[in-house]
Amino acid sequence: MFKKAMLCVAALTMVFGFALANNALAGDKGPETMILKTAKARKPVLFPHRNHQARLECKTCHESAGFPKATNEWTKKLGHGLCKACHKKHKADGASTKCSNCHKKGLK
Repeated sequence: MFKKAMLCVAALTMVFGFALANNALAGDKGPETMILKTAKARKPVLFPHRNHQARLECKTCHESAGFPKATNEWTKKLGHGLCKACHKKHKADGASTKCSNCHKKGLK
């Protein structure tokens, strides 16, 4: 009886430990939305980060060639190359290529 109880405790401890480790690895996935700016900040973009996380794996964007390390390192060429190209590819799935969907008026 004691051996069975110890095995149950050990099994529960392992399950609980894996659950904690999984949550720790998931960690902070960044803000829900963020404002991406070019150096001149002429037409910033309101980026729905969580919305994209729900549809894509992180590496889809974050491991792309030239992906900036900071939100203020964006350029028009980079944003249109990475983001707009992907939106064009997924237009049938509802991804918009209309300028005003990303470049919201009044963003600073």
